[in-house]
Amino acid sequence: MNSMLQRDEEAVSAAVATVLLFGGVLSIIAMMMVSLIPVIEELEGSIERHDMSAQMTLMAHQTSALSETGMPGDSTEINLIPVDGTLNWNMMQSSMWYSATWADDTSFRVQGALDYDDELRIRHPESMNTAVCIDDLRLGPSNPYIFTIPEWVDEVLLTASPGLALPLGPIEVEVLNGSEKLSEIQLMVDGMHLLDASGLGETIIHSSHQLHLLFSVGNGGTAVIQPNDPSPVDSTGSSWSIPLPAGENKIQVLSESANQITIRNDTSSTYYALPSNQNRVGVDFTHQFNLTSPEVVHVSTSSPSRLILQTNSNASVGQMALPSINGQHLGHSFMTPTFDGELVFSNPGTDSVTVTWRGGGLSVPANQSSVFPWPPADTNGAPMLDANGDVFVTWRKNASGSGLQMEPADDTGASSGQLHTIQNDQAGLHRLHITHTGHYTEWNMTGSSEANGTFLDDSYDETVELGQGVTQIRVTDGDALRIYSIRGQNGLLQAMHDGAQRCLPMNIQASGWISADLPWQSMSGRSQVDLKNAWRAGNHPASMQISLIGENGASNHATLGTVWGFHLSRLSYEFQSSISGMEVAYAGGAVVTNHPEFEPHIVVSPSDRGGPGPRFAATVPSLHPTADSVSGSGNMNLDIELVDRSSLASAEAYEVRRGWASPYGVAIAQSSADGLEASEDWTVYPGRIDLLNDYVGWVPDPSYGTSEAIWHTNGEAIQFTLQIADLSAHMTEAVS
Repeated sequence: MNSMLQRDEEAVSAAVATVLLFGGVLSIIAMMMVSLIPVIEELEGSIERHDMSAQMTLMAHQTSALSETGMPGDSTEINLIPVDGTLNWNMMQSSMWYSATWADDTSFRVQGALDYDDELRIRHPESMNTAVCIDDLRLGPSNPYIFTIPEWVDEVLLTASPGLALPLGPIEVEVLNGSEKLSEIQLMVDGMHLLDASGLGETIIHSSHQLHLLFSVGNGGTAVIQPNDPSPVDSTGSSWSIPLPAGENKIQVLSESANQITIRNDTSSTYYALPSNQNRVGVDFTHQFNLTSPEVVHVSTSSPSRLILQTNSNASVGQMALPSINGQHLGHSFMTPTFDGELVFSNPGTDSVTVTWRGGGLSVPANQSSVFPWPPADTNGAPMLDANGDVFVTWRKNASGSGLQMEPADDTGASSGQLHTIQNDQAGLHRLHITHTGHYTEWNMTGSSEANGTFLDDSYDETVELGQGVTQIRVTDGDALRIYSIRGQNGLLQAMHDGAQRCLPMNIQASGWISADLPWQSMSGRSQVDLKNAWRAGNHPASMQISLIGENGASNHATLGTVWGFHLSRLSYEFQSSISGMEVAYAGGAVVTNHPEFEPHIVVSPSDRGGPGPRFAATVPSLHPTADSVSGSGNMNLDIELVDRSSLASAEAYEVRRGWASPYGVAIAQSSADGLEASEDWTVYPGRIDLLNDYVGWVPDPSYGTSEAIWHTNGEAIQFTLQIADLSAHMTEAVS
């Protein structure tokens, strides 16, 4: 049989050729698959990007409508259906800011304030930068307002700050002594609570909403009351919510022009205050309350005003530091009350200052104080003071009476600083309560009284007796001090929360960037969990307001500009196309994506309102997830509730800027300038904003790679309005 076998060469060749052909086809198919798989993945990524972009665009529109027109308690529900990616919250890579200047031909810029470290850089080259004050905005559902009540306070009166609208309520208020919870208060909307603090020692109040707190010692006294929405320019306002104790109380409203005053408690009454036509005399209005029980009184005015409260108004008590017309305590012009008493003029400078008013005046020597009976005779209204230098002005009932006030700082002119000078008329009458506004401070006291100390996070206050004469308190290292002055056994003071008005001196003028410190702990390099805990405890600001104090005209302590910086939570849909790391995200009203190839693209720009004329208005949706929100790849239900909406500014500004953190900041600045390419001036002179006369709107800052844009109005002053909407987002897996 072996002899019958034959080799068919043609068959062998055909078989080998078939195998080779099959291998070649497989190789070609493999090469095609290698080439096609990225294309297929990119097409899939494009589908995911466009699908989620449409869903988040709807979310952006609903959130903007809720932020701009909703009332506290209103909510909207959104279903997000992922294709193949996952939904996650990111709290550390999304922030934005607005800035406004209040003086013509000036600019104010800030860098690095939202980087989670303890440094920032400020740029204002046009005049002297005297000081900078920073307020913690406490944005986010897990970040309560924190108020520290010193041990010498006898009574605390508190009510909710309504903002633009009262919260739905009730407001959660906790009273703590260290880590021990003393009580829990359900503060009803438009209601008040009277807390007996005597004998409790130092206590802390945590509130889910901003509060108006009055510290009362003994029978009370006299205090300047902050408005519900104070102007960032001069701290005046047009509405107040005041918790009043039982008994006789008196308010006085001061304004520069005619005023319509509406007072609402059990009933609503309207009054009119008219000018006296006397030169350098403002308009005053006084109203008496005789209450049988504590209650909240709402006051509104038609003109920007200041309000002074006097409790137990028949007693000879009271003392308060008067704000200047610029809003700081150190200034060159003041509007004074008509309460009987005396004014104390203090000059912290090195040159004598002359203070004048209608029909009188006096000279205040350098580093000294002068006293004058008040009000002057033959004055019908609120006398205006004018000085040829910056002075402090304090009203008090008399030299031997009682009073409670916050001692303003010499170096900042504000409620906190690193240098304080206090003059005491009588020994044994005066105490100082010293506390710091940061996380580390070394200080010493010299003069008629001597002391020194070091404040850390867990040890931050001291009460000392003040001898007769002049005492100076100076910070030798670290953050600023806040000092309460307690004279006698009675007094009244409106408290501020622990993160408010942390001020540091600068005293420098430079054309470039100026470095400054944030008076909070650095969270650079820490985890998101650590950051959330620091926000909750107040160890790091949960968004901030930065006010620059400097030289403007006759005053060295005018508010030159303000920056509002917001830490925003970014809701991102993360997916993979031909490369990993792609996302579609929502933050601050904008929908953004880095697909394809990590190129930033703006799907929906942040919402704002411009015109007609030189007008600009914006509402920032500050969206943050609740503590029990989930994330993942399933179908998600997002319940967004408006917690609060507050006014941050409503004033005439001369420059308005908006900035955005990376990686989308430059793209947002560029996309906001819609229509700029049609400008002939910009085409002929690109980058020359000073020569741009045929366009109104956003213009990217001409600096290289900047993420800022400037609202351009051809040199006209801007009617600027900025609001913040605090939104709580609860994300759960949708039930099928």
